[in-house]
Order: sequence, then C-alpha cells, then structure tokens
Amino acid sequence: MNPEKLVFAQTVDALFVRALENRLTPACVEHLKRAGLDLDAKLERTYTLEQWREFLRIAAGHVYGGVPAEAAYYSLGERFMDAYFGTFFGRALLGVGRLAGPRRMLLRADLGFRAGNNFSEVKIVERSATSLELWMNDVLADQPTFAAGLLSRAVALCGGWRVVALPEGFDGTSATYHLRWSEAPSEGALSATEDGSAGDARPQA
Repeated sequence: MNPEKLVFAQTVDALFVRALENRLTPACVEHLKRAGLDLDAKLERTYTLEQWREFLRIAAGHVYGGVPAEAAYYSLGERFMDAYFGTFFGRALLGVGRLAGPRRMLLRADLGFRAGNNFSEVKIVERSATSLELWMNDVLADQPTFAAGLLSRAVALCGGWRVVALPEGFDGTSATYHLRWSEAPSEGALSATEDGSAGDARPQA
C-alpha cells in the first residue's frame, strides 16, 4: 500500500506565509481557512497533496484573478522558490547551488523536493552542459507550469542566464521538463543588455 502523499509544513510556510503574506486578501485568507489552511494558527506538520493543490487553486484565483492559469501557476512557482531559499534549509541549498552552478544543483534536485514532501521522485537525462530533461513523478499542482516556474527560478538564482523551462507530456500528475540556460554573462555583456533588448523571456503574471 502506497503511503499518503503529504506536503510538509515548511513548503506551505514558504509560499503562503513568506511569499504571499502581504498579497492575501481577507477573503482569500478565509477561503484558505475553509480549505484547511488556517494562517492565523500554527501550521500543521503536514498537509495532504490534495489540500496543497486546493491551496494553490485558491491562491491562483485570488492573487492572480483574471490571469491565465498557466501564467498564474508559473508565477506562484517563482515566488515559492524565492521564499523557499529564504528558509533555513533553503539557504543552505542555495549556498551550495551557487557554488556548484545550475547543472550540479539540478542533478541534486531530488534532495530539495524530498525535503518538502514525502513522495517526489526526479529522473534526469543530461543533454549538454547547459541543458537537460527532468522528469517529475508529480508536478505538485493542477498546472505543470508551477514546477516550471520554480525550476526556472532555481536555475536563475544559482547562476543560470536566460533560463527556459518547458513542460511536456503532462498527464495530470507527472511531466518532463526541458531545461536550458546560458552561462552568466561577463560584466561587459551584462551592461550591453541594460537597454532591455535581451530581457528574460519567462512568462509573467
């Protein structure tokens, strides 16, 4: 019998306490409470995956109302990654990731995911020094763009430049992500982009 899929409190804390705290309206907070997430009380140690997915649906609807779901979930993934790297465990991962670079960080992605839940599995096929395919057994959300956003942001924070994370083969649970990036440009090259002609092409929400 497979164990119940559980999401740990630190994952919920990163997104709903750290990343979105100032963007949650009273109506959203109440909606989350009815769904099982009481932000006025101490967080539970774990939440079921279905609860977590419902929390994401609520956040996408309230925080990004009117925005296409794919873009809303991508932005939630980015915000989650920013906040997760601000946690105690996340800061340690980010420090290692910045030293090792995006490729090595991604090769250890399973450790980061399993620190946040009890079910994530990751398989990686390297294509080049700056590209790979990453399969996830569960994308953690209704939209595969949530994981695309967090993966893209993680690569960028670890030194990747002009990151692209494209999901394919999403079956409602698993998906494969095609990730590619460039090495960080030299200071001179970076200055040449300040006019905005070579900006980041990631989806915005």
